[in-house]
Amino acid sequence: MSLNVTETVATFTGDDGQEVEIDHLGITTPSEWGECTVYRGRKQIARFAVPQDMLQPRYRLTDLPVPADELVALAKAALLEAGAA
Repeated sequence: MSLNVTETVATFTGDDGQEVEIDHLGITTPSEWGECTVYRGRKQIARFAVPQDMLQPRYRLTDLPVPADELVALAKAALLEAGAA
């Protein structure tokens, strides 16, 4: 039996018109709960963490308690910080 698990929790179109993916590393690695990476194509272009006050333990059994639009805002801020916007 094969389990198809994806870490992608949101996508958006970057300023350059390319699709950008936000992956939540905690889906497959619980020790990285709240840690996210941002990819354009197969290249990692930024990384960020969801603020700890949003990560209450009760959410670890389900999805991140952060709406997709907030994840996109966090990702865009991480892209600016990394100079990859």
